[in-house]
Amino acid sequence: MMSEKKTIERINQVWLDWDPIGVGEELARNEYNSYIPHILQSSQSKEQLMKCLENILNKMEVGFNPKDKKHMTDLQTICIKFIQAFQGTE
Repeated sequence: MMSEKKTIERINQVWLDWDPIGVGEELARNEYNSYIPHILQSSQSKEQLMKCLENILNKMEVGFNPKDKKHMTDLQTICIKFIQAFQGTE
């Protein structure tokens, strides 16, 4: 089992790579930290995590539209990356 610190580092790396609001890597290191507890709490299932990510994107006001097929496909890809971060695989 991976340590919680390592899991958080891996989750943060997914945020850095994704950077949904486009702040750049330097600012992103701190920008998304407040969302990590929500991600961890939603890690029990893909459905919970998808809903959590949708809520986060709506709060960020990045123009996410759950009826847009590309938006949902992109979100599913990110969801899988978060799941891989929980599991320690990539």
